[in-house]
Amino acid sequence: MGERHREIVIAGGGVAALEALLALRALAGELPRITLLSPEPDFVLRAGGVLEPFARGTARHVPLALICAAHEAQLVADRLVEVDPQDKAVRTAAGRDMPYDLLVIALGAIERSPFPGAIAFAGRPQDRDAFAAVLVEAREGSIADLVFAVPAGASWPLPAYELALLTAADLSERGARGPHIAIVTPEERPLEMFGSAASDDVERRLAESNIELCTLSRPREHVHGRLEIDGGTGLPADRVIALATLAGPAIPGLPCDEEGFLPIDDHCRVRGALDVFAAGDCTSFPLKQGGLAAQQADAVAGAIAELLGAGGPAEPFRPVLRGLLLTGDEPIYLRAEPEPEPGAGHGPRSVAIEEHASFGLGRPVPGIAATRPLWWPPAKVAGPYIGAYLARPQEPGAQPTRLEDREPHVEAASRRELQAAQDLALMMAEGDARFGDWHAALRALEAAEALTGSLPPQYAQKRDLWRAELAGRPGSTYLGG
Repeated sequence: MGERHREIVIAGGGVAALEALLALRALAGELPRITLLSPEPDFVLRAGGVLEPFARGTARHVPLALICAAHEAQLVADRLVEVDPQDKAVRTAAGRDMPYDLLVIALGAIERSPFPGAIAFAGRPQDRDAFAAVLVEAREGSIADLVFAVPAGASWPLPAYELALLTAADLSERGARGPHIAIVTPEERPLEMFGSAASDDVERRLAESNIELCTLSRPREHVHGRLEIDGGTGLPADRVIALATLAGPAIPGLPCDEEGFLPIDDHCRVRGALDVFAAGDCTSFPLKQGGLAAQQADAVAGAIAELLGAGGPAEPFRPVLRGLLLTGDEPIYLRAEPEPEPGAGHGPRSVAIEEHASFGLGRPVPGIAATRPLWWPPAKVAGPYIGAYLARPQEPGAQPTRLEDREPHVEAASRRELQAAQDLALMMAEGDARFGDWHAALRALEAAEALTGSLPPQYAQKRDLWRAELAGRPGSTYLGG
């Protein structure tokens, strides 16, 4: 069987697709021939996009060609439009028929406007531009009420809290009076899927930032200066920033549910499609988040490695929730590990996650909230392989490293101590860069980012430049300062 299954096609260019590529190379070595099919030239780490309107960071862009070259994969710049499971071929927008032995679907989901009158936010460039315009209005004092909304059907509420807290911090730092800020969410408590410790911490921070919290509320429509909520209530709102809702890709030739998502088993095989796997937002797993997408891709890689005879029994997908909440002050690292419900099966939907008015996935579970990293490297997307890959430069042919969980420190450092430590790390990075020691400079930036969860904007730009220097592709000459 191992000799037959050699041609692997990965359709997608996001977190799940890259994690699948990295994990396959780590588990199966050079055995499979891998093709990455993506219409986009770059991998874009959208999770950092919430920082761009505040000039606190940028969304990472990494050329897919570089990643594929470093991991001996072929890149095909095209888009999947249909799958023929009987002939085991993928058809593309350009009219290609690409044969496969094993297929991994990692296409992501289709973003939709959440409800009438809302400004959707999903981390896309157009979303960030629209929100940046609202932020200017808030700074100028031309709007009185600004609402961040988690609509029914949104599967990952964390960015709404980030945007609200970062907005409050931005206005406070500028001495702007700003609008009244509120969060509307179907949750019973904020970020309750991470447990009561996380909810307690977020509630405290919202109160300190004078952000109103409206829970158990499903936003319906923004009209005539009000956000209408199911049940006949509402609240004043000059602008409403709402998380986008998602629909599945509904790929011709593959089974899907009523929303277009691919049904998967606990090893992320697509049910009813032989030799087809899926990972990430395109699947029927109800929570859509980069770290979970990467964990699904790991389950896919393990199952494929077993088929290739390159590994032992594959581990099923067992989600661990990890979230880094950026606040404008010290970040919050969150982690929760759901447990299977008693008597339930072993599919992904048997996982128990904090009960949520929007998610409704099972029993409450304990979680951890800390101001120090709960995993290392402390990447925004905590993928087992992609997190480590993006956090530090990789030498060609280097063995991929995995993300590691850490226990919280008993004593948290004060904000002043953390800032002083980051300033020292940034100074060391500058010194190393002046001597052309790009490895050391990037390691120092990694340490600086780990302390507070983000880098100052100028250092986020310098990181990209220094990585280019390390790769031998300098875009310009570094002069320091």
